[in-house]
Amino acid sequence: MMTKSVWILVLAAGFSKRMGEQKLLLPIGKESLLRYVVQKAVKAQSSGVVVVLNPNFPQLFDELKNLPVYIVWNPKAHLGLGSSIQYGIQSLPASAEAVTVLLADQPHINLDVIKRVMKTYWDTQAPIVQANYLGQPGHPVLFDKSLFSELMSLKGDRGGKDIINKYKQYQKWVYIPYIPPTDIDTYEDYQHIILEKGDEV
Repeated sequence: MMTKSVWILVLAAGFSKRMGEQKLLLPIGKESLLRYVVQKAVKAQSSGVVVVLNPNFPQLFDELKNLPVYIVWNPKAHLGLGSSIQYGIQSLPASAEAVTVLLADQPHINLDVIKRVMKTYWDTQAPIVQANYLGQPGHPVLFDKSLFSELMSLKGDRGGKDIINKYKQYQKWVYIPYIPPTDIDTYEDYQHIILEKGDEV
């Protein structure tokens, strides 16, 4: 049972430079990669979902039609992942007590893992909760509201890694017995993922 207001933040404001085209528009089954991942966030039963988009790709907005999400445009997407986190955090309502960060280019992110990360936070109130895949840290990562001000000061493309390292003694892990979800950065990554068999794609 939810005891605190936990939101989900989906980071989707990249430029897809290595792909050569907007990767979030590529099909995963009958849907775009963006819609496929965001629908998982919606199904996780959080307090709400914020999706940060890049204004250079306005067509991404159409992929989220009819989904109960809040869309935020990041005009500083060229500054890196940190800027998207900043725009996402400042868009959260005052009632938000934690945020779970997902990457839009990881179609294999598991719905159950998202739910387990949030449940671990509700059970422990740890300032940081992160999925751990066979000893390898991955997404989702949850941050308590006490860290929002530090998330707002992020610079460059490192995301929340420095904050995680700073408070690692207080961090809680959610151990997952398989390899972490893969980012889609190149067309080869995309081909590999859509050819993989399994119940996630």
